[in-house]
Amino acid sequence: MAELSLTMPKMSMTMEEGTMVAWLKSVGDPVKSGEPVAEVATDKVDMEVESPYDGVLSRIVADIDDVIKVGEPIGYITSDSDDLLGGLFDGADSGQTPGGQAPAAAGPGAAGGGAVGDGGAASTPGQDPVGGDGSTASSTASDWPAAVPLARSIASDRGVELSSVAPTGPGGIIRVQDVESAGAVPSRAEPAASAQPSAPSQPSARSQQSAPSRAPKAAGATDPVAARRARTRLLVARTMTVSASIPQFTAYRQFDLSVLAGVRKSGLGGASWTAILVKAQAIALSRHPELNAVWTEDGPERMEEIGIALAVDSPSGLLAPVIRNPQSETLPNLSAGIAQLVDSALSGSITAGQLSGGTSVFSNLGGMGVDHFNALLTPPHATALSAGSVAQRVVATADGAFGPRLTCTVGLTMDHRVADGADAARYLQTISDLVASPDSILAV
Repeated sequence: MAELSLTMPKMSMTMEEGTMVAWLKSVGDPVKSGEPVAEVATDKVDMEVESPYDGVLSRIVADIDDVIKVGEPIGYITSDSDDLLGGLFDGADSGQTPGGQAPAAAGPGAAGGGAVGDGGAASTPGQDPVGGDGSTASSTASDWPAAVPLARSIASDRGVELSSVAPTGPGGIIRVQDVESAGAVPSRAEPAASAQPSAPSQPSARSQQSAPSRAPKAAGATDPVAARRARTRLLVARTMTVSASIPQFTAYRQFDLSVLAGVRKSGLGGASWTAILVKAQAIALSRHPELNAVWTEDGPERMEEIGIALAVDSPSGLLAPVIRNPQSETLPNLSAGIAQLVDSALSGSITAGQLSGGTSVFSNLGGMGVDHFNALLTPPHATALSAGSVAQRVVATADGAFGPRLTCTVGLTMDHRVADGADAARYLQTISDLVASPDSILAV
């Protein structure tokens, strides 16, 4: 029997770290290979971590809300199996805490509970951050009851000491209902009346440092969906901050969809406008392969496969499941496949594999009444197509007259390191030609 590490897995191409959300197993519980043992928040979505071995969960080293780098241990499993991860991660043995280093003193760049601030070091899971008097606290994580973020926040608001709450979650995790059952009576004694007004109490170092690692909570939010959406907003914020460093521009073009609309219900099998535009986008990428690329340290890298990341407004926040090689699909099949992906995103059953492999982005706000907008690029994408509303508009015709036409304004956002304005214009011209001639889309 050996104690084998259970590490933070890499669940997407851009994932570098994950946040512990919940333990689904307790220390001493038997686990089977492929069985979910924990839930983590990735850079895209909350996912379950599966055990790679048959055995017993012998140790938990990552607490709820800890931010753990990919490949670092979150726990250990005693098993007869071979160590599938042995030697892959230096310093990640059973005698070290995640990261293999002593925790740095918490400061403005470090958040309690292992959250990493800008340029700061992560606190090692299992060790308290700096105490209120400036000295390093000596208590361990076991002295600070594990609780889901929302439960911890509610307890703080109501003055409930977590140490007095009986946990019902896996591994002794305190849940929201546990705090609510404990009531709102503060367990700390009220200060005695004094002749002199006391100075305002200062928040403890624990509460000060834990705040940045906790997702922002809407007033009155007490459900898991709200907490998950808050975590997603933090991840989106982190990604979009990186977007600001990309030199990008947006070119707009109005497409005439009148001819296409005439055969949409019959010749196109009732396909959605999203499916039609996604297929046109993918065909255009196949004809302009230099734009089906991602930016790397060595310059633009062309991708062999085409993957369109479709922006979806899910209950837990923005998700972008990937439609693979839509240029090779019939429109009815593509429309059905898109509907299935969207349903998975809305129901929370999307997988990490469905969120990776995108080479371009498609975002459609037309159904919400938006006429045009520019989609921001997120690494590693070099192009993003945004579609506004499809509506009848008065436009000038070829003979100089004016008349109603079914139009849609599309924006193409492009990484200027990968291509130039003229490249964007040619790409949009290709899409315009495709939607103006339904036969060209049906023939592919």
